[in-house]
Amino acid sequence: MAKIIWSVIDEAPALATYSLLPIVNAFTQAAGVEVVTSDISLAGRVIATFPERMSDAQRIPDNLAQLGVVATEPDGNIIKLPNISASIPQLKACIEELQ
Repeated sequence: MAKIIWSVIDEAPALATYSLLPIVNAFTQAAGVEVVTSDISLAGRVIATFPERMSDAQRIPDNLAQLGVVATEPDGNIIKLPNISASIPQLKACIEELQ
């Protein structure tokens, strides 16, 4: 079965996921194509970077690195919505929350 990876991100484009992903699923299911999600949000990337600070239940894979590999494969299919990079204040707030 063919597969498409839909990148889940934070910030405003997440709203597009909630409205557009169900439509994409309706079309792809009819065509026998599976759509799976992959979290590449800022929070997800930070958590994946520090697995030694997480319990086993909290650990998540480095999905962004995995998507980098998929992007080089001839049969790799990724839907990536545009997002903005995290600002320094966002990064600091995220780090403070994790501490």
